[in-house]
Amino acid sequence: MGSGKITQKYIAEKLGVSVSLVSRVLSGQGEQIGISEAKIQEVLDFARANNYVPASAALALKGKKTRTLGIVVYDFHDPFFNEIIAALQEATYKYDYSLILVGFVNRTPKASDLAPLYKHFVDGIVILGSYGDLEWLGNFKSIPIVRIGRGQDPRISFAVSIDENDAARQIVRHLKSIGRKKFCYVARDISIHELRRKSAYFAAMAEDCEFVESPKKNFAANFDAGYALAEEMDKMGGVDAFVCSTDTAAMGVIKRLHELGKRVPEDYAVVGFDDIPVSANYIPSITTMRQPVDLFATNVMEYFANETEGGELNRRGQLIVRESTMGV
Repeated sequence: MGSGKITQKYIAEKLGVSVSLVSRVLSGQGEQIGISEAKIQEVLDFARANNYVPASAALALKGKKTRTLGIVVYDFHDPFFNEIIAALQEATYKYDYSLILVGFVNRTPKASDLAPLYKHFVDGIVILGSYGDLEWLGNFKSIPIVRIGRGQDPRISFAVSIDENDAARQIVRHLKSIGRKKFCYVARDISIHELRRKSAYFAAMAEDCEFVESPKKNFAANFDAGYALAEEMDKMGGVDAFVCSTDTAAMGVIKRLHELGKRVPEDYAVVGFDDIPVSANYIPSITTMRQPVDLFATNVMEYFANETEGGELNRRGQLIVRESTMGV
């Protein structure tokens, strides 16, 4: 059967399932009604292999852009991604685009997670998050893939992220300026945190500061990492500051130090990363590295709308100094 002639009824007959089941799968609702992951994948694979085209893809059939982008969020539980989504929403409005938002649990993609992207024939995909499994990109070979974050892959045509080395230098120089020269890095055991840890290490060496290794453990959440490592490093002694991979990790550090009767910043200075909104209202407010999310969003939309040159951009972040390192 030719391209554009495949119907949901035809798919159902060939696979021996109901039309209702096919419809639910292709609309991204299969998992919600209890259809197995294997059956969802079977329907999607068959539809794709036989060039099934939903009615919503009429523009694509005519060779025109749908002006719709798929936004793939690696972790909905990370508050930083909310800031990027908001910036992208504002930027896409200016360029007359629409967004389809999907995401993964524990950074692991499933077929049902991606079903809305097949349905709406998106013009491109924006990945929010660094590294992770990218095998699912094999299903989207004909459209540009963009990433906000780290992790090179030949299938990604454009990427933009913060310059971690510059960010680390800003943080270390600030700590040095307030007399804090012995710090540990608080992070989870994931690739992007390891990248930031290395940047902090080399920045410390360049500024003649002491980088004290913290125990490496597989924490489930950023806050948990900060909470646990604050106590361990306080028992070990020998540090006067905590540099954290995220603001939520910094919050965990501050909470546990408070419970232990320690003062921030008098006993320990604490620095976060991302500048999520709550960091300004925490007690004490958190010194943090602000990522230029508005610039990220603008760069992404310029790439899609104006067909600018691909590649990789590193953007400079801004250190926001607050109470967690002030008044030392």
